[in-house]
Amino acid sequence: MTTSAHPSDTMPIHELPQVSNMLLHQLFQGTTWHSRLLPSVHKFAYPYRYWGVNISALAAGELLPEVSTLALAKSMLNKRIGIKGLLLFSAKKKALQQFCADDYLHPSVDDDDADNDKKNGLNSAETLEQRLKKAFIKYAGSAPAGEMMGMVVCRNVGLYFSPVNFYLGFDKEQIPTHLLAEVSNTPWDKRHYYGFLLDGTDTEFCHDKDFHVSPFNPIDQLYRWQVKVKKQSDNCLQVRIAINISDARGEVLKTGVKMSGIPMTQTTIRDSLRKNPLMNFTSLTRIYWHAFKLYAIKKVPYINYDEKLADSQQHVKDSTDIS
Repeated sequence: MTTSAHPSDTMPIHELPQVSNMLLHQLFQGTTWHSRLLPSVHKFAYPYRYWGVNISALAAGELLPEVSTLALAKSMLNKRIGIKGLLLFSAKKKALQQFCADDYLHPSVDDDDADNDKKNGLNSAETLEQRLKKAFIKYAGSAPAGEMMGMVVCRNVGLYFSPVNFYLGFDKEQIPTHLLAEVSNTPWDKRHYYGFLLDGTDTEFCHDKDFHVSPFNPIDQLYRWQVKVKKQSDNCLQVRIAINISDARGEVLKTGVKMSGIPMTQTTIRDSLRKNPLMNFTSLTRIYWHAFKLYAIKKVPYINYDEKLADSQQHVKDSTDIS
């Protein structure tokens, strides 16, 4: 079950290990899948990438790599999308992929403290770290005692788009203790947060859905999460997050991500961007393409915002099919 607590006015200060002993900034590469069972079967899976930013390390001064196009001056990447002279990856300047701390955990999570952080002279990474601690307290009931790792999508040629970002919290022994999901509903451009406490490397929990995401799913559904986080020998992580969604009809949808982390270096960033330089655009295109297939081809009825199953056209369709 989701736990919550009132945000504290004073943030607890946790001793963190030296930067050299922290979890690495890493690239998470793997697969996202979507398997709809009702009211019509519809399945797909495709490669996906998360930028694994150790937000605690970033705030402590462990910078992200800056990757230029210099080594790719004659590559097909530059010829195909015309980005000669543009950085491939940066947290400081415009780039093909740009990490911008202000894109995550909008200050609305705690509006009153947003201005205070600026007045206290915190940089953008430190401010993000403070927002994340406050979000963990607000949505999971406590803040992690150790590091906090973001699995986030970065801006792509200036476009920020992410259906969901995940944030992992650890104790001082780097055992996973917290999970925060930052969910966006694409057509309406709203955000919602789910926070949970983890029971080590393998955790399951369930709760009622309270945020409308898909125009093909009613609001009165149950989310069942399966979260596995394993540390690899190279100090990177393997992460599997699956959500099974059900309602009065039974199991409706299975979705999730399975990711393996590798150290975030100039070489690994270049290799990843060669394979998928425009992931934000391809993800957005896929979402609308599959929505079109569901609605226009498979005739799955549209469900209004925050509409319950009993009030929707899907309920009428299912009743007609059964009779």
